[in-house]
Amino acid sequence: MFNLPYVSLPEQFTRLLVSNIQNSTGTNTNLEMYINENSELNALVKKVFRDIDPDGFLGKILSIAGWAGIRNRLASVYIEYAMTGKFPDTANLNLVTDIVNIENKLRHFTPPGFSRAFLLGFYAKMSLIQVKKGSDSMNTNPLIIRDEHIEFMKFSKAKSARIDWLMLELIQYDHFLGTERMNTLLSGGSRYESMFALLSPSEQQQMMQNFLTYGASINDTEIFTMDVTSQA
Repeated sequence: MFNLPYVSLPEQFTRLLVSNIQNSTGTNTNLEMYINENSELNALVKKVFRDIDPDGFLGKILSIAGWAGIRNRLASVYIEYAMTGKFPDTANLNLVTDIVNIENKLRHFTPPGFSRAFLLGFYAKMSLIQVKKGSDSMNTNPLIIRDEHIEFMKFSKAKSARIDWLMLELIQYDHFLGTERMNTLLSGGSRYESMFALLSPSEQQQMMQNFLTYGASINDTEIFTMDVTSQA
C-alpha cells in the first residue's frame, strides 16, 4: 500500500512556493505587499526576523534575507509548529537542511525561480511528522524521497516547472514497478502514460488518489482544472 496522508499545509505559504519568484527589486516589492496583506504571515515574518530588524520593517528584512531566506525560516517554523504545537521565537534552519538538499539535487531539472522542489520536500517532511503522530499511521505512508528517485530525472529531456508533480509520479511508479524496471523503461524511452498502463486498476486508482491528496495538501487545483501541459 502506498497511501499518502492529507496534510493541512499553510495556504499563504504554499501559494508563494508554487509561484515563480525571481530575485529582483520588483519581486521584493510584490513580496512585501503580499506579506502585508496576510496578517498571520506578516506577524510570523516579523517574529522570526527580529534579529534583522526588531521593528519588523519588511523592506529591510526582504532586502537582507531575500526570498530564499524568508522561505527557509518560515518552513522551519511551520515544521517546528507541526512537531510541538507551538510557534518558536527563532527559526531552527537545521529542520530544513534535508529539504534544501533535495531542492539542490533537482535544481538542474527545473527552471530558476520556482520552489516546487522545495515544496515537495516540505510536504514530505510534514507528512512524516503527521504519520508519526497520527492515529491513522497504519493506513497512511509518509512521502519518502530517495536519491534513486532523483536519479530518474537524468532521463528527462526537458526542464519541468512542476517538478513536484513529476517527482511524485516517478516515486509512485518506482513503488509499483520497482527501481530496476523503472530504469529499464526510462532508459528505453518509455513514456509516462505507457507506464501507467502497466499498473493494475487498483494501483492506478491509488496513484490518482495520492495525486488528489497531494494537490489538496499544497492547495494546488490548477493541474486538475486547467490545461497545464505548456507549463510542465
